[in-house]
Amino acid sequence: MRESIGGTMLFWIVLFFMSIFIVFMASVIRYARVYKIKNSMINYIEKQEGIKTKEEFEETLLNLGYPTTGEYKFCRTITGETGGYYTLSLYADFELPFVGNVIKVEIKGETRQIETGTLIKDSGANGTNWVGTCAEAYE
Repeated sequence: MRESIGGTMLFWIVLFFMSIFIVFMASVIRYARVYKIKNSMINYIEKQEGIKTKEEFEETLLNLGYPTTGEYKFCRTITGETGGYYTLSLYADFELPFVGNVIKVEIKGETRQIETGTLIKDSGANGTNWVGTCAEAYE
């Protein structure tokens, strides 16, 4: 009765808790990475005072390390005659091992008020609307 839990059972318990810890840490690292990309993108938009084309926007996302298959939401809100702000939502995808379910966590941010209305654009050079409303998602 002195050793009621055998060595094998104790090994499996430790292995189970270690795997939960590893999955948790991987999720935290993934979330932090996407959060950092979102902040860098917001800073870029504020520095450039807007984004002119979809290609420029997606190229900047790729350069920051956001996955090419990543989904995002991007919209602009015009306030008054001369300015507005951008809203950006990126998604951190988590795939559970052995289950395969994907959990999407939205990470959302807004730029400061951009006063120069000339670069608050809702269309590219060809006139197609790619910014859209805040409810639309792009892949």
